[in-house]
Amino acid sequence: MKRDVRRPCSLLAGIRIERGSRQDWLALAPLHYRSHHAGAVTDVFRMVYAAPGRGIPGGGRGWSSLAAPVLVGAIVYSRSPLSLGARDRATGGRYRTGGLGRVAMARAINAELRIVSRIVIAPNWRGLGLACRLVAETLPQATTPYVEAMAAMGQVHPFFERAGMTAYPQPPSPQGVRLAAALEALGLARTDRRSADLLAGRLDALGEPARRLAEREIARWARSYLGAKNHRTNRPPRRRMLELVAGHLDSAPVYYLWRRPEPGKENP
Repeated sequence: MKRDVRRPCSLLAGIRIERGSRQDWLALAPLHYRSHHAGAVTDVFRMVYAAPGRGIPGGGRGWSSLAAPVLVGAIVYSRSPLSLGARDRATGGRYRTGGLGRVAMARAINAELRIVSRIVIAPNWRGLGLACRLVAETLPQATTPYVEAMAAMGQVHPFFERAGMTAYPQPPSPQGVRLAAALEALGLARTDRRSADLLAGRLDALGEPARRLAEREIARWARSYLGAKNHRTNRPPRRRMLELVAGHLDSAPVYYLWRRPEPGKENP
């Protein structure tokens, strides 16, 4: 009987994480499912791969000088939004109580919170746990005592939780509930949106008034989901909207919160 001996991927030895720039994020932004707008960005860290030097002059035991590092991934930290219902539920209304006025509340949020607004790994490097590593190694470099994140597919891909953040599952958004109800009222069941191709076929089979209504509701939801800020997100292509519906409408969002450990104590 053969033993299942899994060897670690040798490429991981060439991975490093370092402070990056907005240009690193923009280079990978087209691969992300949401808009390129990541709010008021405060920090960007990049993950790169460079083959370890092997006796190459100038390389030694460090990074090879023969080839430029390959950009593998990026994580973007931004100022947290002032209003976030998931945060209120997770923190017991920490930023809504105590008689704080709007200005004082904004100052407290800006001083204490950052949000992971975007994280993306290049397609050829996915499946190696790099997103988890990117989060885990950059959280301590945040300048605030708390870091939060939202993930539409958190229950399916809980890498934030594996990276040390605490998960708080959330109810579906009002916009998602509205779209699901509208589609079902038009005779489109949840099983009809398992893929973009299947949903497209079901829509095309509807009568003209019903199809137009369904696509109008889909566009309304997609703009909300993408956080429409420009023409690309305000008027996404039909195919793009159907992919979003198939991939994310029925997912359960998860809110995550990380608290900086006190000196000498582990993060609970």
